[in-house]
Amino acid sequence: MTAERLIALVGQPEEQQHSRHFLGFPPELTGGIDYRERLPWPRVVLIEEKNSGIFLYRFTENGSTCGDTWHQNLDEAKEQAAFEYGHLLAGWHNVPPDVADPIAFALAVNNQ
Repeated sequence: MTAERLIALVGQPEEQQHSRHFLGFPPELTGGIDYRERLPWPRVVLIEEKNSGIFLYRFTENGSTCGDTWHQNLDEAKEQAAFEYGHLLAGWHNVPPDVADPIAFALAVNNQ
């Protein structure tokens, strides 16, 4: 069985979004000091099925990672993406099994 992979593009927000991702522990776990680094806004989201669950990955346009979350199923991952990006989230596309770089594939799909 081939693991499913889906990609969607994310548009740029015109205003502050309710969803933000950080690298590091929250201030509640670091003595009240916020050492976190805010991750950049994604251009591509990838849902990938693995043995340990479904992962929703976020990537910048140059392929840098900017967050990920674990989900129990595909629908839950799609709902999370819809919650975070709302109308900025484009439609989902299947990534063919032979595609090695799903981020480049996502950007190429957009340019067709």
